[in-house]
Amino acid sequence: MKKFFLFKRRELNASSTLTSDSGEGLDLFAVPADRIGFISASVGKVGIVFNDATIYEESNLLDGESFRKTSVTVSCEEGKEEALIGDIMSFVYSSGSKQSVMKFDAVGSSNVKNVKLESFSDVTSEVRELPVVRSTGDASRNTFIGGTAGTAFGTGNVIAGIDFGADNKPVIDLNETGLGESGGNVNAWTNSGSGGSTYNVSAISGTLNFDDSTGRANNGLATAAADFAGVNNVQLANNYVRSGDFTMFAVIGKSTSDIDDLPKLGPLVQGSATSGQGLTLAFADAFNNGAYVLKFANERGESVVAGTPNPIIDSHLPSEIRRTAYVFVIRRDTSNNLFFHTNDGDLDAFVNANTEGANARTDGNLLIKYLGNGLGDKFVGNVARFGVIERDIGASSAASLARALANKYTP
Repeated sequence: MKKFFLFKRRELNASSTLTSDSGEGLDLFAVPADRIGFISASVGKVGIVFNDATIYEESNLLDGESFRKTSVTVSCEEGKEEALIGDIMSFVYSSGSKQSVMKFDAVGSSNVKNVKLESFSDVTSEVRELPVVRSTGDASRNTFIGGTAGTAFGTGNVIAGIDFGADNKPVIDLNETGLGESGGNVNAWTNSGSGGSTYNVSAISGTLNFDDSTGRANNGLATAAADFAGVNNVQLANNYVRSGDFTMFAVIGKSTSDIDDLPKLGPLVQGSATSGQGLTLAFADAFNNGAYVLKFANERGESVVAGTPNPIIDSHLPSEIRRTAYVFVIRRDTSNNLFFHTNDGDLDAFVNANTEGANARTDGNLLIKYLGNGLGDKFVGNVARFGVIERDIGASSAASLARALANKYTP
């Protein structure tokens, strides 16, 4: 009798994928039990690695690269790691068992003893599309074609320490390396994305502090940032307008004391469309710390609101362990569904497509004119990075981008 493992992370949704380097999006995965290569454990976790369970039959790799094997990590009670491994081994090698499927289900019921599956993060399946550089363990996006010493085998997609990967280079990338400073204030912000000077900052309202006092108790970040108070904004040299799918990202810092004083952010992105159209707003709700908000340029009705299971600013945690660097990656796919990822790459919120009626539509143009308080809606925070990629990069790449940004900017 053939035996199988079934791993379920979430109910299938519009963001579910067939493969994932990060584990995000791979919500349902089954594999024959006889493909086990080895099983290992850490405290409260058991990892299962499979042979011959990858998406590619053959691969051309550069020197120093390898493809990681397909793997799954499941949670268990601390102290029960060895027992769970024993359960798995008994299932695989027992000839008398009538059970043909060992099911690890984070949203329903499992038929496995000793597991502890209470949320989607307790099951992570990874079927890789990208090789890794063995010396670092990081995903490699190098190619053989058109390479020079300056472009790392032709990739050319690394901007300010973040490798965006093939076809994912942002059109806008305002990061800390492009901040100009005079007398302790920001006097310029140069776009590092493919849009170049078209989307440089051309005007700054108010005195915008250049905050290079890094750390949790200072700007909340590991790099310098622009310190936006409730009256500040910067304006792009040209309005950015995008219809269809996109990926938008931001890194915002709040010191531990700032969080105590004001545990909110507000809409970082603000824009005014052509005559007769409504406002554009994006990112956090100024009045609700448990929701993201978007309003697209051609919508006059209610905003799109995406509630989150946890507060966006985690002021409920003790100051010594709370997060101070906040990463957001927002995606809209070709069907106009919206997805919100945070520091750990996990999907934090989701909005189904709404393309009818007058309220909360998800299909309008993304229009960016200001960062900060450009239209009277207050935003307060230290901004180290903001950008837009002109496509939906998908759940796996969005999770990887969020984690890379979190690794770089967390102090």
